[in-house]
Amino acid sequence: MKRRHLTLLPVIPALALLGSVYLPFVNAPTLWFGMPSLFVWVSVWVLLITPTLLVVERGWARHRKEGDE
Repeated sequence: MKRRHLTLLPVIPALALLGSVYLPFVNAPTLWFGMPSLFVWVSVWVLLITPTLLVVERGWARHRKEGDE
């Protein structure tokens, strides 16, 4: 994966969090796993931020090690 693609990877959870109130299937009066759907959606994306940043950091470290700046 190129470094530019790695830089764009954290945009996915950010857009999912920012757009959560505009998504009709998320911002609805329904329950997912017994909790409000918006709460579940935001919680899942917040938990996915850390692995996403880990992938970016390891990818950057690999590129630095290879000398592929």
